[in-house]
Amino acid sequence: MNAETRRKPRQKRSKEKVDKILDTVEELVSQCRIEDLSTTQIAEHTGLAVGTIYQYFGNRTELLIAAEIRMFERLTVKIAGEFQGIMSDPEGDPIEKLIGIYIESAKAQPGYIQLLRFSFLNKPPGVNEAAVEEFTGEMINAFVRQQIPDISEQQLEVTRSTVVNMLSVLCDTVLLTKDPEIQVRIQAELVAHCKFALFRAANPNMQCPFAESLKLAALAGK
Repeated sequence: MNAETRRKPRQKRSKEKVDKILDTVEELVSQCRIEDLSTTQIAEHTGLAVGTIYQYFGNRTELLIAAEIRMFERLTVKIAGEFQGIMSDPEGDPIEKLIGIYIESAKAQPGYIQLLRFSFLNKPPGVNEAAVEEFTGEMINAFVRQQIPDISEQQLEVTRSTVVNMLSVLCDTVLLTKDPEIQVRIQAELVAHCKFALFRAANPNMQCPFAESLKLAALAGK
């Protein structure tokens, strides 16, 4: 997580103030358009001075991004709580289940899509990937190791990095897409890409099975 985006308070009282501010952002953004939400309005609802808000957040953009990241943290905690149960369940596809839980839980959080859209447009480069890595990296490692026990550390790093980048882009794309049918198709593509990343991890020396088809398609298009 980018320290410039969220300044973590050290004292209990300061942390309580930050939580109060972010709780208020979540409440208000579920009731109004994010474009209409101001720091003055947030201050009025918290009973804090606008200056107090700026002690912890440099500007309105940082504040809204911090609210989105905190909601994302809660989503990953929920997934982590269900991770072992899903991994030990012989029924169904664990990749599909885990991604499905995240997508549906995100949709169920009031105001989250608005904050996500704002963050998508305003978050500094790399912050999204860093947040996904921080909160899901260990789960991805555990998943890959269970599926491929003899995987090398180098290949594990490649696989985790690949999956993190896919999740950070395609999960957001699903949530920010308005057409339900396209949402379903993108989510299915995400599941398929994650499965292929595992296939490549298990078979690192094997060439892409459709590489020749892609090459011929490229030639045909010339």
